[in-house]
Amino acid sequence: MGYSKEELLNERVFYHFHQICQIPHPSGGEKALSDFILKWALDLGLEARQDPVNNVFIRKPASPGYEAAPAVMLQAHLDMVCEKNEGSSHDFSKDPITWVIDGDNLSTGGQTTLGADDGIGVAFAMAVLEDKTLSHPELEILFTVAEESDFTGAVGFDVSWMKADYLINLDHACDREILSGSCGGMDAEIRLPIEHRKLPQDWKTYTVMITGLKGGHSGEDIHRGHGNANSLLGRFMAEAGKRFTYGISAVKGGTYRLAIPREARADLSLAASDYGKLVQLAEELQAVYREELQQTSSSLKITVEEIPLAGTQVSPDKIVTLLLLAPDGICQMNEVLTGLVDTSDNLGELHMDSREFRMVFEIRSAQDSLKYYIYEKIQRLSSLVGAKCSTEVEYASWHFRANSPLRETAVEVYKKKYGSEPTVLAVHAGLEVGCFFEVKPSLDAISLGPDCWNFHSPSEMVSIPSVRKAYGFLCSILEELK
Repeated sequence: MGYSKEELLNERVFYHFHQICQIPHPSGGEKALSDFILKWALDLGLEARQDPVNNVFIRKPASPGYEAAPAVMLQAHLDMVCEKNEGSSHDFSKDPITWVIDGDNLSTGGQTTLGADDGIGVAFAMAVLEDKTLSHPELEILFTVAEESDFTGAVGFDVSWMKADYLINLDHACDREILSGSCGGMDAEIRLPIEHRKLPQDWKTYTVMITGLKGGHSGEDIHRGHGNANSLLGRFMAEAGKRFTYGISAVKGGTYRLAIPREARADLSLAASDYGKLVQLAEELQAVYREELQQTSSSLKITVEEIPLAGTQVSPDKIVTLLLLAPDGICQMNEVLTGLVDTSDNLGELHMDSREFRMVFEIRSAQDSLKYYIYEKIQRLSSLVGAKCSTEVEYASWHFRANSPLRETAVEVYKKKYGSEPTVLAVHAGLEVGCFFEVKPSLDAISLGPDCWNFHSPSEMVSIPSVRKAYGFLCSILEELK
């Protein structure tokens, strides 16, 4: 069926999500949205406060008859990943997110990320807070910041504010699943010092662009074979070195370590007489890459465009070595849960300036030992070419627990409400739940949410009927926890 924007805005979840979309809230820039929600909660007469990092904590008393029930925390994150397609003029620091309704789905029409991750979770919690007809235990709501960057909000939250031993995280993306575990992770950054040299007089400079890949979430989509534009650029430059001599004057790939790169480019300087070889290589590898990624990236393009002559060049040898040998993708599958990735990494960003070439990775694993193993591989690789490796961000895994009364209740509610058994699983993505378990081991937690696709990419979308279903499921769980 078709939906109108006006129809959706008459429903409180979509109304709140639309308000969220009007307020810029990238990671590190959540203050305006945090302030807005704090004022909104106080205007409702709820107990609410904001901590030094801009987390918002709200408490709502139990409904009559639920006073003796265990308190429940609902948790979602305020920030969003800001990705846009090449050529988009959208400014995430000031422009609202535009809605496009296509059948049953809500998106931006492929222009930018939508922010359903995790704006829909925030909207769920806001709708629960304002609903005076819903029966529920005492509720604690935590909206965190920086989930998409360094988990500053979850790590910095003062857990002494929290009474609840039940936690429902609202950051999952499938309404038929109850999530009960997630991986931990860390970043890694290689910094390679570079030395610039003058170009020979008869050389010209060309930009090589790889575009048209699907991209996606570096955890949840890492097994889908979407291709990594940064890795493909490394292969291109390695093959180029076999056919002609060239230097590098600029490299840029990906925009965020948590997103699988959709685009990458390099400015290459070479003899004008080798231009034909460069174009031929682009044509050949475009065909090869399309064949390798025919199901997800059939629109992949490699373009070559002459640009003003670069002032200097850098030898490609060490850069290409790093790109070819850098681990990327699945490293190990889970030995117990069939089909679940256990350990992976994503070569998410490439940067180059006058002093250094940088590579930024996101490493994910359900096991700390394997997480550190991948980091050591990257560290040792960097040392081989005289580069340095460092990490600044690390977050804990959420280990699956065999005994979970909250999960058992949720399963029974789902079966009763929908007549089928939900899937209980862990995912290869990092959720903030692990941070709370580290300081409060007594927690019993689940995560849920509506059907969403293509997180961390401009093709992100959310199912409208599924939003309704998942919100109804959440309300029924709260009513059952008496």
